Amino acid sequence: MNQPIREALPTPTGWLVSPTREFCMFFIRDPKSEMAFPRVYTQLWYCLEDGTPTKLKNTRRIDLESAIETWHELLTQDWELMEHQINDAAA
Repeated sequence: MNQPIREALPTPTGWLVSPTREFCMFFIRDPKSEMAFPRVYTQLWYCLEDGTPTKLKNTRRIDLESAIETWHELLTQDWELMEHQINDAAA
């Protein structure tokens, strides 16, 4: 029986900064997760006014659909994609 091929959803990746510039959130795909069931790490950081992360508040590993939902929800709450993305090594 032929099953429909599941189309890959784009993974939210990068840094978002809160409207108050108090927090920033980092999204990155878990490279060890299965391709069929991708997972995403989110890290919530305290940050400086320029968006530079200073102290990690928490880390979560969530499914792709939840990550996409969180990404869009934050953008509708006036979080902004940081123009100059911080090097992955910083996280």
